[in-house]
Amino acid sequence: MIDHTNLSRVVACTLSCVFLLLCKDIERPPLLPYLLGLGTGGGIGVVSSDLGSAGRFGTMTHEGIPRPGQINIHSDAVARYGNGRVYIINRLNRDNIQVLNPSLFYQTESEFSTGILSNPHDIVLAHPQKAYITLYEKNYLYIVNPATGLQIGQIDLAPFADADGIPEMSGMLATDTRVYVAVQRLNRNAGVGTFPPTDHSSLLELDRESGAVLREYHTPATNPFNKLRRMSLFGQDLIVFSCPAGIGANFDTAGGIVAFDLNLKAFRSGFFYSEAAAGGDILDFAIHDESTGYAAVQFSDFSTAIHRFNPTTGEKLATLTFYPSSAGYVAGMLVEAGKLYAGDATFSRPGVVIYDVRTDVKITPTPVEVGLRPTDLILVPKGF
Repeated sequence: MIDHTNLSRVVACTLSCVFLLLCKDIERPPLLPYLLGLGTGGGIGVVSSDLGSAGRFGTMTHEGIPRPGQINIHSDAVARYGNGRVYIINRLNRDNIQVLNPSLFYQTESEFSTGILSNPHDIVLAHPQKAYITLYEKNYLYIVNPATGLQIGQIDLAPFADADGIPEMSGMLATDTRVYVAVQRLNRNAGVGTFPPTDHSSLLELDRESGAVLREYHTPATNPFNKLRRMSLFGQDLIVFSCPAGIGANFDTAGGIVAFDLNLKAFRSGFFYSEAAAGGDILDFAIHDESTGYAAVQFSDFSTAIHRFNPTTGEKLATLTFYPSSAGYVAGMLVEAGKLYAGDATFSRPGVVIYDVRTDVKITPTPVEVGLRPTDLILVPKGF
């Protein structure tokens, strides 16, 4: 029986879903689970892909219960949360931002292009009418009104590129007054089938309102690769990210997990976890506290593992799981409420594995199936 106090919301959502089902450009999931209230709520958002033509976005509870209904997205995509919305960054060959509304059961609220062959990589919201988007194939930062999808400007980052003219801007993070942009500076003219890093990579500091570039900081290692995470560790306000250096180029172990101090405006010396200690490229990570962190490591034979490490000492503490290259890989990690969530892209039964950070014991005996093979995980706050 429907609670009459929520009747108006149910009716409104029903009409919205019926309207969206009439749109043919994006396939809609079944309507019934949403009308029963099973598709809503915060939790863990999962981007998944068949690594070919199909992608999905789905959600599950913190306890690992998948919610019904999945949204069709690009096969090469990542997700971000902001301003009460989930932003799907559909990368090369779809080149757009897909806006999902958690209050409408994660239905697609809008889509807007970032330009043909632009390859968007990240998005941050300066305010509800202004967002910055990094474009991997361009030399400018894209500025858009996320409410309308209309471009409202761009920022030339060509001065921070290497000789090929493309800076390879990737992850971003916004604070109250600043936007930080990671610039990889890879050599597209190397002729080796991959883009090796050049002499340095950078973290750019921009004024959040005007977009003016205020300062460039060289990263301690090259190739800032994954999302930028803001963390409070060791009494410091930090931006933490992984720099796997020659990933895919020569499999050196010169990189690691680095941290930028937002108050001192400088990088901390050393690594939270080095690739030398890990024995391979660090593709992703999640840190619980000063003594417990986790890293997804890829080795030269393309096998992968999840390591637990100590961010204070940089010491490897344990191997939680290992994936031979013929079996699958790790894709997507986050720590929330004493649990480690890790994307398990095994070929037989892909899904999300949950570990207890106190014991490293799996809470889920088998992966939680939320779509296809996981590629990215995000936290969606409660309240929807």
